[in-house]
Amino acid sequence: MTTNMFIAGKGWLYTLDSRAKLIGLLLFCIQVFLPMRQIGVWFLVLLSIAVAIRSVGWAQAFSPLRMVFPVLLVMLMFVPFTYRDGDSMFIIGSLTIATRESILQFSKFASRFIAITYLCILFFWTTTMATILATLRWFGLPYRQSLVITLAFRFVPFIAEAFKMISDSHAMRESTYGQKVHKRNRIKDIMPTVTAALVFSLKSIPNLAMSLEHRGFGRSNVRTTFRSLETNRSLFTHCALSVIICVLFWILFHS
Repeated sequence: MTTNMFIAGKGWLYTLDSRAKLIGLLLFCIQVFLPMRQIGVWFLVLLSIAVAIRSVGWAQAFSPLRMVFPVLLVMLMFVPFTYRDGDSMFIIGSLTIATRESILQFSKFASRFIAITYLCILFFWTTTMATILATLRWFGLPYRQSLVITLAFRFVPFIAEAFKMISDSHAMRESTYGQKVHKRNRIKDIMPTVTAALVFSLKSIPNLAMSLEHRGFGRSNVRTTFRSLETNRSLFTHCALSVIICVLFWILFHS
């Protein structure tokens, strides 16, 4: 249960105060839903990818794209059924595959989805979970809600890692290990893996309960704080820098 999304890397994002990063994250996530030019949102996507490459390296930087690719593919499949009016861009026979309006809408949804994904993941990649908990507490979020959020971001990667280990162990037991498997058989073979992962998750409930108990969850006495974030001059500088970057971005790309 100690799985952490934090990745030890390099770059200015690691030195930025976590409270300033959270402010910048919220402002950018709000901005992508405001009236903005598409080039601005896609620029934010490219900038986030560039920062990810600088912070965690090439191999890890593109992993969020692989995660969201199935969702983007489903969105792309429904393009022919949305926004039928407008100029036709792709036509096969008498069937209109995509109109100009549908392509613009897909670009808007895809850019927003990728931008928010990278912004959130960059925050968790460059900030330890203990610091995130202290940051949420500094902003006034109650201890229980902060604990639920941090445990969720520990438990979900923990289950994902366990699922990967179980699928690898099942694959090594098969006689066709290392060979190409037909897609139909691959879908059929995933059921034992899902069942084992579900059983593993149920067995981990006592560990989760013990983790909550060790953190004082459910106690009525006054809770002490082992670590708290200090308020100093650098905090004002970092927060001002985050706000200035967001304001400049809005001035340049708002429509």
